[in-house]
Amino acid sequence: MKNKFMIKVNSFIAAVLVLYCFSTFGQSEKIFPLGYNPVIKQALSSKVQSASSNKTSVANDTLTLPFFDDFSSLTIWPDQQRWMDSLAFVNYNFPINPPTLGVATFDGLDANGNPYDNSSTAAKGLCDELTSKPLDLFKDENGLPYNTSDSIFLVYYYQRKGWGDAPELADSLVLQFYSPVTGIWESVWSVTGGSSDTIFTKAKISIDDTDYRQVGFQFRFRNYGSKTGNLDIWNVDYISLRKFLPPDYENIRDFAFVNQGKSLLNIYSSVPWKHYAQLPSSQQQMMMKTSADLTVRNNNEANPFPIKVAGNIKDQYGNTTQIIGGGGLNSIQIPLNTNVTPPAPINNNYYFQDPTLGDSATFEAIYDLGQTSGGVVDDYSQNDTMRYKQRLYNYYAYDDGTAELGYGVSGIGAQLAYKFELLAPDTLRAVQMFFTQIGTSVTNRIFRIAVWTGANSPSGSPIYEKFNQSPNYSDSINGFYTYLTDDIYLSAGTYYFGWIQNLSTILNLGLDINTEVDASRKFYNTTGSWTNSALPGAWMIRPVFSSTPIDVGIEDINDQNSLVVYPNPATELLNIKLPVAFGTNNEYQITDITGRKFMQDKFLGDPINISELQNGIYFITIYNSVNGSSITQRFAVSR
Repeated sequence: MKNKFMIKVNSFIAAVLVLYCFSTFGQSEKIFPLGYNPVIKQALSSKVQSASSNKTSVANDTLTLPFFDDFSSLTIWPDQQRWMDSLAFVNYNFPINPPTLGVATFDGLDANGNPYDNSSTAAKGLCDELTSKPLDLFKDENGLPYNTSDSIFLVYYYQRKGWGDAPELADSLVLQFYSPVTGIWESVWSVTGGSSDTIFTKAKISIDDTDYRQVGFQFRFRNYGSKTGNLDIWNVDYISLRKFLPPDYENIRDFAFVNQGKSLLNIYSSVPWKHYAQLPSSQQQMMMKTSADLTVRNNNEANPFPIKVAGNIKDQYGNTTQIIGGGGLNSIQIPLNTNVTPPAPINNNYYFQDPTLGDSATFEAIYDLGQTSGGVVDDYSQNDTMRYKQRLYNYYAYDDGTAELGYGVSGIGAQLAYKFELLAPDTLRAVQMFFTQIGTSVTNRIFRIAVWTGANSPSGSPIYEKFNQSPNYSDSINGFYTYLTDDIYLSAGTYYFGWIQNLSTILNLGLDINTEVDASRKFYNTTGSWTNSALPGAWMIRPVFSSTPIDVGIEDINDQNSLVVYPNPATELLNIKLPVAFGTNNEYQITDITGRKFMQDKFLGDPINISELQNGIYFITIYNSVNGSSITQRFAVSR
């Protein structure tokens, strides 16, 4: 497997990454490509969809033009309505400034997120494929044959590397056409690696050959490279096969969101809800961003008209608050093929509020594009709305929950420390860490969890240490492993959470490369003194706080108005005791702390069978269908 690392050179304008051999960089920090895909693993474990069902359920319908997919719907696997296979990875995380939100990523991992071949680090060859369903290139949707003079083009955009691993010169991305006449797949276009792209390149292939202009035509993308992991990455986006009228842009228009949603908090992606909720409203407002992180692109509208951006926040009970106004205040004109960060000031009086004052809260930011003068904004409405879930539970976090790379420090006794400001006094119950397996397992490498204090950097010896810990690669909490700590009461203030290694082996902490965290918050020590990290991204470490042990719920059960779940932890059956006044006609839903739904059904008062849930921490919410009220409690599964 290749060992590489990346340095972000310009995060404000172009987000450029420069690749070096890791042995030439500074002291002991290193970044590596992932050896598997944790997002796919999570989706499979939560039974969202399986690669095998994806392959066997494909229908043989023949599609008519136009054919279009911009991968803006986060489906993880390609849409079965358009594609025959499930090998490419649909995601928001690996592209840099794509034409629209979401891409299909080609790498060395299969549909289950595993390496195609890890028998040797030198294993190379065919990896992912993305194959269209059969298409009718003989007649249009009205049943009328195309003329030989009609211009039919396949248009798409591609990017080498993005936020992942760069393909080498010997690696390639290939486009092939299938002829129903000859029954043969033929390569019609290819591009090699050897560089990194910060922009997407447009390709346009004319389909004139009558062997292709038939019922049953197909096209497919294939990548050739390392088969041993999340390596040699290509991102493909905005695939359009259609009859074009001259000029090219005359009969299409599309404005779209480009980047995934970001936290509305100034510094963190999440803080414990109980800590946030007890702050004065003025301090809560100070923690909020003053402007939403939005990027909008004009892909194909040659004569752009003014558009507006509107934003709303919805709490977990459906209450909606407008945070960004549309109309003239947000009217913008975007030149053709240009990205613009629109004026999106957030209402300066807004802060997160939850009417129940419970132990956790979830908010969804929903951003929409529209014409300033009214009417439909463009031809592709699916990329005109962007959503972001803000989850405030019982932990502090900077990361967005997804690792694109692995990070580590080398050296016997190497130390790593991550700075957090505790908003309220509370008891430390655990530290969650996301470790990713890269090459040989390091689950037998020992470290100790450590907590330091200090104003601007860790100072002195740790105030707490837990010995004899080792990396673990699986948990039901979004890939994080929960390391329970002793019950340590901490006052509000600044703390540093991390580890001290016993050996020099790199432990491969998950790295969220596309989330910015200031270097003043990241420290490592391999020489006897602390140094700020010079590498980009967010380390995937989350300290967890609660007034009660996290494996017996996070809300004190001490009155008739609480939802009681028992036993906790549970193994096979979960008993539910509702508040006296909650009523009947109820439904239940079980999710994990990322919001992924695992179970949903009517609640009749009987114990709920949870035998299919993996070990981990979950939320159960009871909804009353008559009055719309709901109540949530946390529980653990442990066997």
